[in-house]
Amino acid sequence: MDSPVILRPLVVGGHGGGGDGVPSPLLRGWLEFRRSGAPARFLCFEGGAWTDVAGEAAAQLRGAFLEGRTVSEAACSGRVFLFDFLRMVRVDAATAEEAPLGWIDERGACFFPAPEGGRKRKRDEAGSEVKAEQRRVEDGDEASSGVEERSGESPEAAESGRKKARGAWGKAVRLDETERFYKVVEKLFLSRMASFEAARGVAITAVHKVALGPRARAFNLQGQLLAAARGSGGSNAKFAWYGAPAEDVTAAGEHGFGRTNGWLLGGRAHGDGIHLSPPQHPYASAMLTKPDEDGEAHIVLCRVLMGRPEAVPAGSSQFHPSSDYYDSAVDNMENPKWYIVWSADMNTRILPEYVVSFKYPSLPQMEGSLGSASKLKKPSSPAVTRDMFPMLLTEIQRFVPSPKWQNLQRTYNCFKKGQMKKDQFIRFLRSTIGDKVLTTVAKKLRGY
Repeated sequence: MDSPVILRPLVVGGHGGGGDGVPSPLLRGWLEFRRSGAPARFLCFEGGAWTDVAGEAAAQLRGAFLEGRTVSEAACSGRVFLFDFLRMVRVDAATAEEAPLGWIDERGACFFPAPEGGRKRKRDEAGSEVKAEQRRVEDGDEASSGVEERSGESPEAAESGRKKARGAWGKAVRLDETERFYKVVEKLFLSRMASFEAARGVAITAVHKVALGPRARAFNLQGQLLAAARGSGGSNAKFAWYGAPAEDVTAAGEHGFGRTNGWLLGGRAHGDGIHLSPPQHPYASAMLTKPDEDGEAHIVLCRVLMGRPEAVPAGSSQFHPSSDYYDSAVDNMENPKWYIVWSADMNTRILPEYVVSFKYPSLPQMEGSLGSASKLKKPSSPAVTRDMFPMLLTEIQRFVPSPKWQNLQRTYNCFKKGQMKKDQFIRFLRSTIGDKVLTTVAKKLRGY
């Protein structure tokens, strides 16, 4: 049986240094260094994959780590390197070239740098599982999408895309109806919607291709981390549909996910996470949408890294993996209708690819989504507040020691069970982490 692995990426390439009470990247590195157990494996990212540091070098690094040294020198394949445990980089002593460094300790806890941390500046390297997933042709299977890898576009198509007018989705490009990717996405969406009587008459008004960039690099690195921690095929890449009110979809396409969409499902939600439906079930996600002022609803075709999922029942209040053995959730292990990604991972394990705008005569909404407009306009309502707390705790986890965060989590569970009031919980948060950290994290969440 595989050892449980805690995937705990460390942000080491951020900006600033300790402003507003937030620890600097170096301090966060030191906290993770102190929190780690004895390393069982060291890995470096090179050649598009995470590979083990082997032999005597690994033994030297382990010895230095246990002695409390934050930098160690070791030779690999006749070359001398400096291994920096705080910055999580391996530095070539001859060329000064850096490569990301990570390790897995003897408990199975996984310590890897964030996407921008020390990585060589090359073109995006996607995990082999993601590439294979993208190349499959949609045939109704759960893991198929019909959307091929973008790098397969011809130069002419790429140039055509660059000339398209920008839409309302940041740097997303509106596709022409004659383009190959438009036709593939259109067929995937409409052919599946047509099987539902209530969805008859649905018409696509536009398809936008979301721009790649730092989010794609974060996603690709997460695929590599999952593969390194879980073994071959460990990233478990899928394509899936994300549905939500127009405001949330706009935020997801432009900046990233600001909150989960589980509240739209009410009692049918399988925990408090981002709910996405498999590619052959766009109808489920479409029922979570709400038209904008132009009468258009929007749904997003995404790539998703599921890792190792667990089954979570409807009505659950779970908002993180039940143990270190799991990464995500589904409603049913044999035939999932929902993929659930927890809020801690929603902006690194979900990559929006195409925004599909559509109109429909009378598409019913899922139970729990009625009155969503008022909830959106009143962020202080109980539903939205409950949705924000898990993300707040996830962000706070980066800045506090593990025992303190576990205490926060236990207190939050008491709050969820109704054993304490909201104002009492907020006072506890302020007294535990301080106003500066709380304000900084809250601003980040409100501004996406």
